[in-house]
Amino acid sequence: MRSMTGFGKAKKSNERFELSVEIRSVNNRFLDLSIRLPKELSVFENKIREKIKADVKRGKLSVFVSLNEAASTGSEILLSQDKVKHRFEMLKKVRESLNIKEPVSLNHLLNFSDLFEFNIESVDEEEITALLYPSLEEALQQFNDMREAEGAHLIEDMKMRIKNIYELSAFVEKKGKLNVSGEFDKLLTRVKNLIDEQKIDKERLEQEIAIMADRVDITEECVRMNSHIKLFNKTIENNDEAGKKLTFILQEMLRESNTMNSKTSDIEISHRVIRIKEDIEKLREQAQNLE
Repeated sequence: MRSMTGFGKAKKSNERFELSVEIRSVNNRFLDLSIRLPKELSVFENKIREKIKADVKRGKLSVFVSLNEAASTGSEILLSQDKVKHRFEMLKKVRESLNIKEPVSLNHLLNFSDLFEFNIESVDEEEITALLYPSLEEALQQFNDMREAEGAHLIEDMKMRIKNIYELSAFVEKKGKLNVSGEFDKLLTRVKNLIDEQKIDKERLEQEIAIMADRVDITEECVRMNSHIKLFNKTIENNDEAGKKLTFILQEMLRESNTMNSKTSDIEISHRVIRIKEDIEKLREQAQNLE
């Protein structure tokens, strides 16, 4: 199982070019893929997208591809006239806004490396393919290795927390059964004290109080909680893309714990349920980081 957070980078070169691929990602409900590459390599975008989508299911991914001339190459360098004019006008506005007396010079413009481009119009597609795909494969492998390592760490922590929830839930279920009879006795005593010696139908009174006591019975919620815990454990053991499913299971677990808390008046049960809810919230945060 993989985390959605990862990073990978690889670089390949030949006598003419140096090509690098960088992949990074953060959490996202769906797959949101952004690819930035030189305009000369735009023909490869669809193939890059297909390759990544086949291996990544969720997350906000940013892929950066750069192509540079090898140091030993004597290729023709092109100057982007439009970029030069744009940077010059930008520097003039900065100079005026800050009231700088020094005029804009060539040295200032030379700080912008993107003004110069080498001519790769004659680059053979096979030559770029030989650099691009191995770089992409290596970067993607690093990216996935990091995600798997982070995912394994998350799973270990999640197993510990779900075990803690199971133990707390077992206490709540056992204590809850005793609490029902206790609530019945307390209600019966309270009602008898209120009505004192007045004539009452004892059998009817006990029926009504039994109904009221039954409203604090959390047995059903405990049974469902245990069922959710079993499904949670089964999911993290057998499902490689479990993030969404685990999030749904945890939502149901939180629903059961909220109902338990609203039905009980026992302090010990209430404290355990609060701890259960705390662990569920932590698990929800972790599940949202899983693919």
